[in-house]
Amino acid sequence: MDNDAINRTLNVIEEITRALNAPHTLDEGLRLVVDTTCKLLDTTQAAVLLLDEGRQLFIVRAATGLEGDIARVGFPLEVPDNMQKLLLKIQHIHSISGVDSGIDGIRFPIITTPLFYKGNRIGLLFGGGARDPQTANEPLRMKLFSLLAPFASLIIENGRANDIINRRFLANTRQHMEAVLEEERPAPTAKEVKALPSAGDQVVSASISNPAKVVKMLTEAFYRELTTAGFDDSQVTIAATHLIDCILHRGKPPREE
Repeated sequence: MDNDAINRTLNVIEEITRALNAPHTLDEGLRLVVDTTCKLLDTTQAAVLLLDEGRQLFIVRAATGLEGDIARVGFPLEVPDNMQKLLLKIQHIHSISGVDSGIDGIRFPIITTPLFYKGNRIGLLFGGGARDPQTANEPLRMKLFSLLAPFASLIIENGRANDIINRRFLANTRQHMEAVLEEERPAPTAKEVKALPSAGDQVVSASISNPAKVVKMLTEAFYRELTTAGFDDSQVTIAATHLIDCILHRGKPPREE
């Protein structure tokens, strides 16, 4: 392995590590994956596609370099049926060429690799528009590309888990806040009901009148959500430490090196 190959390998590993460890949203993580794909394969296009099992098609979750409406993020990938069937069959890293008739926006050949999570295929990662097809198909690049796929899967599933936790936390927080408000005030008259503020205004009002109680309840709800999601006490402690860091940095999480 020459020095260029070694440096390329190290750069890809560094990008993958940063994608997993740096604080970012799911969109930012996937953007890093498609950018890394282009750098690794020396292509002008890349995309993360999520499988919709029910409709047997792929949803574009992140993309770069694709042209026109073929790959609008958040919408199904628009390709002919023969191409769709071919993509649905892919179970291993695969190079596709010669099927670009009638497909605008994707530059063939493309290199695809499936995304798996716990044994289930959840999507595809592909790169297209190689500046040099021979370079893109080098064994080392292909090996690193296949290594990138499981990390992309982890980023997707971590993002999904975070979304679930956030939704549950917000729902439970609203329930707790409503319970607090009900305990602290007598039942309103019919006239008072019409004049009651919105739920959002009630939250603000409760926070102002009894902030200590509200903060304690929010903290307890957050702790329950983390433990319910399977995080142990040591991981919850990390969350508490990070919260302190946010306070020390005036609400902005410290940037991780």
